[in-house]
Parts: sequence; C-alpha cells; structure tokens
Amino acid sequence: MNEETLIYNTPCSEEILRQINQYEFKRLWENNLTKNNKNLLSGIISILIAIIFFIAEDYGFSGLFAGFGITTCINYASYYSSYRKKKKKFQEIIEKEILNLKANPKDTIWEFTPTNFSFKNYKSEYKFIWQEITYCILDDKYLYITASSFLNFILDKANIDEINLNKTIQYLESKSQFKKI
Repeated sequence: MNEETLIYNTPCSEEILRQINQYEFKRLWENNLTKNNKNLLSGIISILIAIIFFIAEDYGFSGLFAGFGITTCINYASYYSSYRKKKKKFQEIIEKEILNLKANPKDTIWEFTPTNFSFKNYKSEYKFIWQEITYCILDDKYLYITASSFLNFILDKANIDEINLNKTIQYLESKSQFKKI
C-alpha cells in the first residue's frame, strides 16, 4: 500500500451526533436489557412453580421458588429503573452536546498518516500511534475506531465517499488490528 496521508473533514451536525450516540447507547444496553428480560421470565416461572407447590401444600419448595421469583422480579425492576435513569441522563448529555456543537460548528478532521491516527473536533484533538488502534465495522454503517482501549471514534460511512472509505479501511487493515465488539 502506498504510504499516503489521508485527511478529510466530516460535517458535524445535530442529526449525525444524535444518530451515532443513540446507536452507541442502544448497542451498549441492548444485550443487558435482553438478559434482564430473560431473568424476568425466569422469575415469573419461579413464582408460578411456587404457586403450584403452595397448592400442593409443599410449603418448603413453595417458599424457595417464591423467594427466588420475588428476588428476580425485584432485580428486574431495579435494573429497568437504572436503565431509564441512564437513558434520561444520556439524553440530557446529548442535548448539552448539541448546544455546544451549535455554538462551535466546526467540521471533524480525520487524519491517517504512516505513523499515527489523529482526530480533531470542536472540543478536542487526539493523536495515537497505530499500535494503540483497533477497529471494526458495525452494521455495515459505521467504522468504529478504538484508541488506547478507552476512546471510541465512530465514523458514519454516509459522511465520506466510497473511495475514501475504501482507502481508510485499507489503511486500518495495514496499520491497526481488527477487533470484534
């Protein structure tokens, strides 16, 4: 591969910011919510088994299953409440970020060089060596770049043309590691 430097701007817009952040929130919480719904189902089944044992006058097993079922249902309610609070807080953060974006409407600059990856938007600038970078493609819609295992950069494929996208993917293939998430 030719060791060229890729630099391009992507627009910062309210729509893109919302779309990417809502996708990320959903991706992070979806598996947990699915597991929590399965736990609720097992709790309800346990309560039904407890009722059957209670009708059969086997109070020991009835109490055991009732305790398990009630505990599971309480855990479900607690987790769901936590999810709703986090979602509300997340929406507040997004609204604040959109206000900041409107006050500073600068494009995001993506730079891929032979030695590093850099990212610059209206509030921060990052530069990482290639050994710190992993990437993956999410839902054939986003290019998900992770730096130093704690910073995530999401590039919506709709923001760049096909040629630059292919060059970027080739760059990532040759310089960083592919990692499923």
